[in-house]
Amino acid sequence: MLEVDNIQVCYGNIVALQDTSFRVDAGEIVTLIGANGAGKTTSLRSVSGLLPLSAGQIRFEGQRIDTMRPDDIVRLGIAHSPEGRRVFPGLTVAENLELGATPWRKRSDRIDADIERVYALFPRLKERRAQLAWSMSGGEQQMLAVGRALMGRPRLLLLDEPSLGLAPIIVEQLFEQIARINQLGVTILLVEQNAAMALSVATRGYLLENGRIVLQDHTAAMRDHPRVREAYLGA
Repeated sequence: MLEVDNIQVCYGNIVALQDTSFRVDAGEIVTLIGANGAGKTTSLRSVSGLLPLSAGQIRFEGQRIDTMRPDDIVRLGIAHSPEGRRVFPGLTVAENLELGATPWRKRSDRIDADIERVYALFPRLKERRAQLAWSMSGGEQQMLAVGRALMGRPRLLLLDEPSLGLAPIIVEQLFEQIARINQLGVTILLVEQNAAMALSVATRGYLLENGRIVLQDHTAAMRDHPRVREAYLGA
């Protein structure tokens, strides 16, 4: 489904990603793990068209997308839930979800039904539907960020640090819903510092260090790898 082939991304003179390649097959949850500054967020922003490549190519379902605008990438079926949630604080939950429906969709295009599907995944959002986003807890805002991304009906969902700043019990609940979203047919590329949680839900994983992929495998093997256990799992 998604093929990232030897990409390089730079911030000025700083090389953030170098010769980075990974793939995501339809139906998978694939995770990118690594320390702060390893290039995980940069990888997602490159896929969604927010950062230009200095080298390499990105293909989605066989079509090259690294030369496309972000809104055209969204049209193809890729949605990005960014790090830090980025909800619209002065809008209600329902208004945030409506804005997640891409501009080329019409009200008649079952937007209300899609909102109800998000509410089914995250019942707390339905309870808070008339509440302003700024007044919700961090966990509720993260649910809203994921739900808003789903309003574009993505085939591939990019999730950037969904557990950031959340209490452990909220993280567990959120990851249960991430697994459910995948079971409903959405392929997921997950960036996550909580390596244990990421590897528990993903099919395969890649370890990024200093802008390069240094390890890739099925998640069961990655959990047992000494490099991962010592640096990221506290074992």
